[in-house]
Amino acid sequence: MAYSFEDFISDDKWTNLKSHYLSFNQSLENNISKNINVHQREIIREKLKDRIKKANDELVIKLKKELLSGNVVAVDGTSANYDLLTVGFQARIGIIAVNYKNQKADYTLYISEPFIPYEKENYEEIMQYAIKKKKGKVGISSLHITAIMLFKERELVIKQPEKYKMIQGDIFPYELKTGQGRLRGLNACLTLGRKILNTDNVVAAQTTTTDPAYRLIGNSLDPGEYIEIHDYYEELSSFLLGDGDDFSVPARFNPSDKEAFELFINDAKNKFSVGIFKGLHSNRPYVFYAPKKNLETMVNLLFADSSFQPIRGFPLLLDYADTICARLISGQDFKKQVEAKLARKKILDFEINEKTTRRR
Repeated sequence: MAYSFEDFISDDKWTNLKSHYLSFNQSLENNISKNINVHQREIIREKLKDRIKKANDELVIKLKKELLSGNVVAVDGTSANYDLLTVGFQARIGIIAVNYKNQKADYTLYISEPFIPYEKENYEEIMQYAIKKKKGKVGISSLHITAIMLFKERELVIKQPEKYKMIQGDIFPYELKTGQGRLRGLNACLTLGRKILNTDNVVAAQTTTTDPAYRLIGNSLDPGEYIEIHDYYEELSSFLLGDGDDFSVPARFNPSDKEAFELFINDAKNKFSVGIFKGLHSNRPYVFYAPKKNLETMVNLLFADSSFQPIRGFPLLLDYADTICARLISGQDFKKQVEAKLARKKILDFEINEKTTRRR
């Protein structure tokens, strides 16, 4: 059924709160019952049945031993930033690498940039810079901070000595594909991308996806199953060229950057696969990015580690790295430290987010 905007703003579709609550429970029950469409799941599963594979029980047992022996490392990062008029852009990034022997490596970066450069001393210069900042043409942004964090995560995971390696998210995330605009990081990112796509003992797992096709395919799997969807080359090509309609536009590269990315894409062919797996005892699917040469081992590593938390069905070591990050390099603590400094300078009431002062 196709809807128009007018369908939702028409007065006859709206009701008072009392009438809503009297009918809502039954309406919700009816709609949920109607929308649980098992038939479509079976259609998808039938179509993909020859491509669906199962966990290798012997390999899972072997890889559990590798995990508990400390031969597998997970890397994760966290970041927090404040963009303030009075004291400028303040940010902290932390990266953690950890295994089940609790051997850790940790790195932290603190970044500070004035809101307006100190050398701007007349009205015209200050306001012109402010306009450029509004348009995103100058200054560090939260997107830059995320890109730096994701870069260092992947750089660190390659350097780790463990036999197998895990990382969270896309193997080469969007923030690294863009090159960070005025920071001109594309060459460094593509160099790192080549290294990681040529690494046969690293796997990435993604907690969420908004792709409807991935979600439908994931729903068709049973616990302990996985499927390869396509070569990672296809995702890189889609980023560069768009998907041919208005939803996804081509990347905005200058000619030299576009040429560099095209060469990178060609080098990426047949290196990594994108797929979906469901933990051995979980009904929740997750996206994976695994090297083609070692795909069975790396996917079964995900099965092995996710079996330690059967309901969630996501690799526990990745969650462990995330937990350590959240506790040792807390983004909330960083913001509280910044706010404490602002309070001492008697400027917190000017800078604090207005929503936090509302009465509820």
